Amino acid sequence: MKRTILYLICILLPAVGLRAQTATAPRAANNSVQTTLLSSFKLPAKVYEICFLDGKLHISTEGMLFAVGIYGDRLGFPEIDTALTAIDPLMTYAVRHPSSGAFYYTKNDAKGVSQLYEYYERKPGKFDSRRIKPFGFSYSVEHPVFSADGRAMVFASDCPIGFGGRDLWFCELRNGEWQYPQNMGHRINTEGDETMPAIYGEFLVFASDGRNDSYGLHDLYATRLVALEQTGDTVMMYPIGRSAVHSLEAPFCSADDDFGFTTHGNAGGWWLSRDTAGNEVFHSYSGRLDCVRLSGKVTDTKGLVIAGAEVTVNRGRRDETTTRCDSEGQYTLFLQPDREYELSFAAQDYFVYNQALSLSRNKEDRLYAEESYNVTLMGFDLDTPYSYADLFGSSVSSELSAAGRTRVDAIARFLTENPHLKLTIVSAYDQSDDKPFCSLLNNSRLRALNEYVVAKGVPQSAVATSTTRPSAAAAQDEAEESMLPGAAQSSLTVFFIFSR
Repeated sequence: MKRTILYLICILLPAVGLRAQTATAPRAANNSVQTTLLSSFKLPAKVYEICFLDGKLHISTEGMLFAVGIYGDRLGFPEIDTALTAIDPLMTYAVRHPSSGAFYYTKNDAKGVSQLYEYYERKPGKFDSRRIKPFGFSYSVEHPVFSADGRAMVFASDCPIGFGGRDLWFCELRNGEWQYPQNMGHRINTEGDETMPAIYGEFLVFASDGRNDSYGLHDLYATRLVALEQTGDTVMMYPIGRSAVHSLEAPFCSADDDFGFTTHGNAGGWWLSRDTAGNEVFHSYSGRLDCVRLSGKVTDTKGLVIAGAEVTVNRGRRDETTTRCDSEGQYTLFLQPDREYELSFAAQDYFVYNQALSLSRNKEDRLYAEESYNVTLMGFDLDTPYSYADLFGSSVSSELSAAGRTRVDAIARFLTENPHLKLTIVSAYDQSDDKPFCSLLNNSRLRALNEYVVAKGVPQSAVATSTTRPSAAAAQDEAEESMLPGAAQSSLTVFFIFSR
């Protein structure tokens, strides 16, 4: 079965912000993408723009621009963004063109309309700014982002020709000129606002408040930049805006407003949420998002769900993470494509199930490729009696047979995987006419079983032997012995009794 997995690792960052509030607990990650609450903070005014530029996060509020340094696995304290405001004190957002390195930024004009500018070198050592106006387009240009090759620009605008509120638009760069923008269409745009686009690999991520599948008011959504559709042997390519749109889901979407998704490639990124009181909370994630989401259910052999079963993902030496199934036995993991993983499924009183996985990602429309993998955990049948033929080489031998070693290996493994259990090996032999010989043989076999189980890693303190059968086992054994031939009645019958 083709499977894959991306697991996003927590990054723990210190509290940041002005007049810092007490940080709350991280949101539930749906047993999947691990994210970290950076801080709950209140800047002097409402946050309008967020961007990642030249190694820093830049946060635009009403009338003020802040810069936040990134130092390995932590964020610095927000400071006035003197570097960008020196270029233009009214700057609200900045981005670099990926191929030319040109510096684009936005600022509001006297009417409060966001306009696009380029900061360029007018002559050696002398820089200036000029307005960039896509051909024939006289409306606002907000939060522009570029495709990887720099040939397409996506931005938000309140142009009244759209579907309502703010829409997402794109335009192409031809012969050094930006062409007339095109609305990205009804799949992406709604009667509400679509804002703050970000390009993540082959996907466009944006915030929207006009969809029916939202967790709160504003949520984060993703769509493939270019749609691919195969008919027979022909692959048709459609322009931006033709692919299906999907929610990023929890933990990126919550009952609060979620927006401002900002990425720095496959290393990770951030997003912002705002509660009803206006408090803003930064969150971080790490790893790739264009991953494979592996989900499934853990049950026992009777089909009953095992709530709280542990799923451990091992990505290599000293790099493993464990999560728990929910009350319905469901688990969800996000795994990176084309990486080797070792998965372990474990629950108390069950055998551990191990599975090596390396999943592949194709050209899915969804940011998360979907794979399903259900697991059945084996318990141990505590009521099964074993005759000498099940365990030993002959009716007079105390040496375990190959089949006997296989059976006892399973018992030893069950004990090592469930160290809270103890084992009592109970025997029965009182149907024999030659009791002295059977007693001697019985003791020899009990020693052999005890030593074998201990040799397999079970602590000696967890193993005991007994010749007194529990009442339930005795009753079952009597019914079975009445049907055994005489030769078998003089032989050992063994019960493996587990207790806590």
